[in-house]
Amino acid sequence: MTDAHDPAFLRRFADDWLTAWNSHDTEQVLALLHPRIEWDDTVFWPEVIHGRDAMRTYVDRIWAVMPDVRFEEVQLFTAPADGRALVLFRQEGSGPPQLDPGKRFSTHGCDIFLGFTDGLLSRYLAQYEITDMMRQLGALPPREGKVGGAYLLSLMSRNR
Repeated sequence: MTDAHDPAFLRRFADDWLTAWNSHDTEQVLALLHPRIEWDDTVFWPEVIHGRDAMRTYVDRIWAVMPDVRFEEVQLFTAPADGRALVLFRQEGSGPPQLDPGKRFSTHGCDIFLGFTDGLLSRYLAQYEITDMMRQLGALPPREGKVGGAYLLSLMSRNR
């Protein structure tokens, strides 16, 4: 039996996680997820995803919009007593085909493993800066010194 409270398990899982995502093989990613996964990446996806079967569409969409994305671990933080871990990563790649193919993005983010069941990830939270990615890809204008939500509000006024 796998013990999520074992630091060695958390280390192996993080390694397997990055290997799966960098493989661009949906089945490798899904194999790490519990059938009743709760997946919260509302930075990218419109709602929290429930269940491994529902994850296929999400993972396939990642490959479509970031066809050559690569993830590199910066640091693994673990809380073995709680069975949790956080992978601080750098992601790099190109964007969707409709954007400038000569532009690339490079940003940091976090994969937060909030829970494991039967050795599989059962609760997940993503945190990263999508507006910076979109600026680097030329899809959003520069911030021009705007602070906090003022930048996002300025984007809304551009479309009126």
